[in-house]
Amino acid sequence: MANAEGYDYKTRSNGEVAIFHHGKMSKMMRGDEAKAFLKAVEDTDAQQAMSDAVGNDGQNSRPGGGPQSPDVAMGGNGSAHAPTEFRRKSV
Repeated sequence: MANAEGYDYKTRSNGEVAIFHHGKMSKMMRGDEAKAFLKAVEDTDAQQAMSDAVGNDGQNSRPGGGPQSPDVAMGGNGSAHAPTEFRRKSV
């Protein structure tokens, strides 16, 4: 498995723990889950512990958020917005 990187976490005064990946919040933990995570960060590699907690091994199913199928364009097939004739305003 590749090394995890780009993770950061912040604790809140109410005991919640927020995990961020490249500046975007990936997961919010509360209660026993937050306590177990903080223990794991102390005992192991912090980056790997955050990656494990988020559950993403870095292998996105759709990198870049593009279309799911290479045959489908981002806007679909155009059937929802059929072309209309151009009508010029009369003067």
